[in-house]
Amino acid sequence: MLKSILFLPDGYFYGMLAWLAAVAAVAVLLVKLRRGVSAGSRKWIHAGLSLWIVLVALTGVELYFAVVYDTTDSFSMTNVSKKWFAMHVEPHQRGLKLGPRRGIRYRDDHDLPVDRSDEDCEHVVFVGDSFTFGHGVKRTGDRFSNRLADSLEIDHPGRYSITNLSNAGVDLHWVERLLEELFAGEFPVDRVVYVVCLNDIETFHPRHKTYYVDLQQHAPRFVLWKHTYFFNLMYFRLRQFTVSDFRDYYQFVREYYDGDPWQAMQRKLDQVNRLCRSHGAKLDVVVFPFLHNLGPDYPFRDVHGQWAEWGTGSDVRVLDLLETLEPHAATGLTVNRYDAHPNERAHALAAEALRTGLFTD
Repeated sequence: MLKSILFLPDGYFYGMLAWLAAVAAVAVLLVKLRRGVSAGSRKWIHAGLSLWIVLVALTGVELYFAVVYDTTDSFSMTNVSKKWFAMHVEPHQRGLKLGPRRGIRYRDDHDLPVDRSDEDCEHVVFVGDSFTFGHGVKRTGDRFSNRLADSLEIDHPGRYSITNLSNAGVDLHWVERLLEELFAGEFPVDRVVYVVCLNDIETFHPRHKTYYVDLQQHAPRFVLWKHTYFFNLMYFRLRQFTVSDFRDYYQFVREYYDGDPWQAMQRKLDQVNRLCRSHGAKLDVVVFPFLHNLGPDYPFRDVHGQWAEWGTGSDVRVLDLLETLEPHAATGLTVNRYDAHPNERAHALAAEALRTGLFTD
């Protein structure tokens, strides 16, 4: 709890202190007034006390979500989710310098090797977006890439060096630019594992250029909804069900696989594959399903077939996690009801699938 308080914005912290002082002062005032008024006038004091109790209860709820409640949401637009990133991600990110005034921040428990100290060690780089990054997973050691690294180190000590260079919100264009920088800088990269969240395709549709800008138009303006935690969270929960940009998001993504965006993405994937091969690196692709709607009517089932077909045609190994994760859907594989990213259990299942599917001789 104390750690959470440290990550509250200064404006919120001092504003809440002032509010608590005001609430306490009002309570003292109402009690004093109650003693000095006639019995007939006390009904107004009692009404004031009733309102005071309601405000105290709401303040308690607000403080719980500000200080105790600690999780994320899919789009990370709420103040609760932003605080989670400030607490569990930002203090632990590492810097990778790629050139003069160029570099990235990445989340891992070790630095990317900058030279090849052991010729028998295979250097593997994981790239991708929030699924690979571990959105909603507090400990980096609980992510599938870190679990995989630990498992392989036990089975094959010193044989693999695995680094996760993913980041939330990035796309395949970003991955291509990063790999170009890594190869140009002669970083040791023997294998690239691109982990796909099915919405990676959105960057290949014109709608994507303005989609997240449009979402920001739904951000709250009123100070109570904007600068609190509980009320801000409730605001976005309501908007999630009333705004089509939120409600129909996965329908948009599904449509992209039936048109030009999928064709454009395949061309970019082929370019990335050629880039890796031209520098002596191997490209593997791992496909995550959308975990929140797995089941008999899973709308993206045929999309997984499209990924397998691309892999066969491009001579790229594609590991599909649908069969691994779907049998466990009933046990809960997402961070929470409002965050469709994989939780620690999903990461553990994915790590084992990667070990047997990509790293078994």
